[in-house]
Amino acid sequence: MKRLLIAEESLRDLKGHWFDLLKVTEQTARKMGWEVDVAMHVDAVPEIERSFNSHKVFKHAKYLDGGKKYPFERYYSFILHSYRIYKQIKPFLKSKQPYDTILVPTVMVHHLLAWHMVMSLSNAPKHLTLFFITNPGEWDAAAKAPFFPKSTIILKKLLLRFKKLVASGKVTLAVGTVGNKAEFEKLTGLPFTMAPQPVPIDAEKVYALKQQEQQKQNNGVVFSCLGFARHEKGSDLLKIAIEKIFTSNPDFGGRFMIQWVDPFMMPDGSVCEPGEFLVNHPNVEIIDRGVLADEYTRLLAKADCMVLPYRNSSYYARVSQVATECNCICTPIIYTKGGWLEETVSGYGAGIGIEDESVDSLVAAILNMQKEYNAYQAAAKTVMLQARTYYSPQHFVSILLN
Repeated sequence: MKRLLIAEESLRDLKGHWFDLLKVTEQTARKMGWEVDVAMHVDAVPEIERSFNSHKVFKHAKYLDGGKKYPFERYYSFILHSYRIYKQIKPFLKSKQPYDTILVPTVMVHHLLAWHMVMSLSNAPKHLTLFFITNPGEWDAAAKAPFFPKSTIILKKLLLRFKKLVASGKVTLAVGTVGNKAEFEKLTGLPFTMAPQPVPIDAEKVYALKQQEQQKQNNGVVFSCLGFARHEKGSDLLKIAIEKIFTSNPDFGGRFMIQWVDPFMMPDGSVCEPGEFLVNHPNVEIIDRGVLADEYTRLLAKADCMVLPYRNSSYYARVSQVATECNCICTPIIYTKGGWLEETVSGYGAGIGIEDESVDSLVAAILNMQKEYNAYQAAAKTVMLQARTYYSPQHFVSILLN
């Protein structure tokens, strides 16, 4: 039996998507005949620890902690964090027989030196897969295209250290979007494998719940936005759009179900929160708490249309799990044009594209979706099964482990 190690320092608590995604990845690998160990944060909560063949290894989590710890750390943090990771993973690996594959599912520039050094150990794995969830470029709003800032020179040099290992087949560099793949290959000249991140929900079950909900609802489309409210997700734009719709169209028949757990800071230093209009409106439901898997499934099933006005400055090449879930359960999406959201909706879903950071475009899309909802849902249904296959855990794991 082949042996796999999933190494994820961010497996610490139940915030974010790490637990759900890695749980379904681990379960799928086991079904495919792999023996799976999981190296996680030393402070991993009991629910995470119980769910895997767990090994508490990592004391730091760059993606979660992020903040600057020492003066001028921004200039050497990629060295410091790699040193920490290497010092923590080295004794663990020395205590084990070499793994057939190690999968590192959330790679940043801060991890690259560590994993390059791991491959020089006497008991290095036979194969290493590094999966990148962030992209190297930044978005130029005027040009409506990505560009590489000067800081990417460090990332490029570190990745080129893997050139011989990639050529020999000992290392696979992987990403989850076409845009991300194109950027990394343009930056480095190295081949990157495309592996769409899996949908962790039971899509068939959620779709059945969705059909039951729609039979109950006879009073307009339910527009939803699930996930923590953020400036980068355009939550402020959606707030303004909803206010405009109900002010200008008092008889608007749609309803809104918005998750807004905490206020967030705007670039000008002001604080954005739902406000009295949304909180008190009878056709707006504010979900002001984090939700666990069962409740999230129910909320997803209640949504007739998902509204994702994400800013391209943050999300043009990033994956949105809720978007892929909607594709798999026949839920149309209102999305920002020009980035990954357009890529996934045009290929595996249905919906209406809006201009980046445009409230007027968002308002028009919501009104159009309310009017033509049946047509958009019918279009989504024609590609639903294709989406389930493409975003299945089996597809993801078979690419990364074969």
